[in-house]
Amino acid sequence: MLEGLKECKLCPHKCKVNRLEGKIGRCRATEKVKISLVSLHHFEEPCISGTNGSGTIFFSNCNFNCVFCQNYKISQEGMGQDVSIEFLANSMLEEQNKGAHNINLVTPVMYVYHIIEAIKIAKAKGLIYQ
Repeated sequence: MLEGLKECKLCPHKCKVNRLEGKIGRCRATEKVKISLVSLHHFEEPCISGTNGSGTIFFSNCNFNCVFCQNYKISQEGMGQDVSIEFLANSMLEEQNKGAHNINLVTPVMYVYHIIEAIKIAKAKGLIYQ
């Protein structure tokens, strides 16, 4: 599935860089998935966080470059760490096991191929979210 990163067109900028060779496009993402925070988040709208919270995963980097982004250090400065797809899958499962009502992916566009693979792994291990 990661072959799509050879000529990246995930976001509307379609910069076509070869992220598999370590090239960096407008979003500043490489071939690795990078996350800044995984947490049970209780402070979204009640319809999202419910009573148990939302299993939030903040992905690093972003293709929008918004000057006033509330997550600027994460989205524009790339704060976070590279993780494996397996780690991402396990993070989803951990949030589910904490009782999260959902898995909330924040700024996921440039990692969609990684996320698809992580969901496959997580579903095989018991992820129930559809």
